[in-house]
Order: sequence, then C-alpha cells, then structure tokens
Amino acid sequence: MKRFVLPCVLGLTLLVGCQNTEPKEKVETKQSTKKNQQMAATNKDNNTTFPYPNLLAENEQSYSLLVIGEHDEDIPIEKNTKITEKVNDILSLPELEMAQKAYPDLNIKTEPAYILFDQAGVIHQSKDLEELTTFLGKNSPK
Repeated sequence: MKRFVLPCVLGLTLLVGCQNTEPKEKVETKQSTKKNQQMAATNKDNNTTFPYPNLLAENEQSYSLLVIGEHDEDIPIEKNTKITEKVNDILSLPELEMAQKAYPDLNIKTEPAYILFDQAGVIHQSKDLEELTTFLGKNSPK
C-alpha cells in the first residue's frame, strides 16, 4: 500500500507545484484576442462589397491578377517582369469553365482572360496580354 500511496502523493505534489497561475498572461491573451477580432472585423467590413476578397490585392502598392486559360508564350506570366513589377499575387486557372464555377459573379465570357484587382475590386479586364501590360505601364498602384 505504501508503494502505491507514496508515488501518488509525489505525483500530485509535482502537478500542483508546476502549475502556472499568473493572471497577467491571461489578461494579455484576452486583450490580444480582442485586438485580433477587431482587426478581422475591420478587414471583413472593408471587403464585404466584393464577393471574392481572396482575389483582392493585399496592399495599396500592388495589384493581384487572375489569369484564365492557356497562353502560348515561351515565358510564363509569373516570370514576365512587366507584370510582376506591379502584381504581387497571380492566380492562374487553366480552363474557362473552372473560373466560371469558382467565380460566377465575375461574368467571365472568353478565354484567355486577364482580370486585374486592387484592394476594392476589378480595375481592368482584358483578353490580350499586351493590353494588360500597357495598362500596367500607364497605371501604377497608389
């Protein structure tokens, strides 16, 4: 019986002694959680008007791009420096049907399609890569 009781008492003593009961950390955690919730609510409010906030640019200094369809270029669009200078995020979808199912509110009719986004929504849509690069050359992000 002593062999059983002594380890139990020692184990309980260790558990009680090792508990961290600092209320300051809990208060700080609650405050940071409230701040995170406020920031998330602010981000939701900013992006509620556009149905696909994941397509929007992350900041005012860049754009994001949705590319639909195969392009017959030797250089992939991700390596085109005229585009990557001003576009940080590029999402490429190989088929028009896939884009129409994923983003029906964009009303994409033809392939290839290049849709450029800022932080608020669509700012340019074209069927031609040269037209897109011309637009990017004339219009810098804020």
